[in-house]
Amino acid sequence: MKNYRMIFAAIYIATLSGAANATTIATKSGYEFDKNMLGDPSALNWNIEQCSHYGLKPELLQKLAKLMNVSQANARHEFCRRILTAYAKGAIPYEDYVRFAQKHIMSAGIARALHLSGSRSANAQPLRH
Repeated sequence: MKNYRMIFAAIYIATLSGAANATTIATKSGYEFDKNMLGDPSALNWNIEQCSHYGLKPELLQKLAKLMNVSQANARHEFCRRILTAYAKGAIPYEDYVRFAQKHIMSAGIARALHLSGSRSANAQPLRH
């Protein structure tokens, strides 16, 4: 199997488990490169699988499950699948990606990527507590 770059790391780790100030956000060109890499189904599937193994605080896992209307047992995998698939398709603009990774704010673009209803950018709130 090819050794794919762990593309999900910037979105997933920075957004959900690390401090925003301690994480480097991808440049626009790096974001585009990663998006293109995820266009390969093997790379996408590999990254979804790797992403779904990262641990989350139970409170955050519960919140993600509720937001995405899935079971808590499936929340991590479903988050990874939705966010990385949207990233690969270009449904998450770079500006939304940066805002999500740096400030943990879910923009309308991220909410659409996660298939959340009733979410608007004007009312965006931090994802973690």
